[in-house]
Amino acid sequence: MFGGGCSARVALLLLLSAPLGAHAETSFRVDSDDGPIALEVRDDGATLRLRVPRPVDLDVSTRALDELLAQAFPERGLPAERISIDVGRIVEHPWLSRRLAETALHSPRWDPARGKPRGGNDNFAVAQMIGDAKLVAAWAEVFARHGASVRNASVEKVLIGRVGKTAELAPLAADPAAAGKRLPFDAILWLRLERTRP
Repeated sequence: MFGGGCSARVALLLLLSAPLGAHAETSFRVDSDDGPIALEVRDDGATLRLRVPRPVDLDVSTRALDELLAQAFPERGLPAERISIDVGRIVEHPWLSRRLAETALHSPRWDPARGKPRGGNDNFAVAQMIGDAKLVAAWAEVFARHGASVRNASVEKVLIGRVGKTAELAPLAADPAAAGKRLPFDAILWLRLERTRP
């Protein structure tokens, strides 16, 4: 008489009794000329994911990020003491990809002839260069308006290309110092934010 129906009711009760915030995700969206840009909010605001439909320029991403944070946290700014924001792939933000490559060309942390960090691994070196050169400073004002500052960056899956052969490094081709150099231009980027106001 009860069979599978009883199991289904138990599963439903277990699902309903789980803490609501444990795995809840909320998405916010703004429309741009490049398509919809979204911010996914998880873990009661402690984890954010920025999603763009295709590569977007600095002005577009800055305006979208500001609007999305205002939608997600309209009253008091970012809710957690420490927040992680998954920015996605650096190459989806061509302005940031170019700044990373230009920084690596002149950084003591990177050997552009060999296409390798001078110490440590690719991920560590790229994260350090992003922090050293304040490559995401363009977004600092946006985060400040929402009560946060960038504490540090972390990356994974760094991609390295050669100037003159890799399309994403084409903006550096006019620089004679960059010719043939092997530079990082992409990685998955996480920013760690700290709340600056209660």
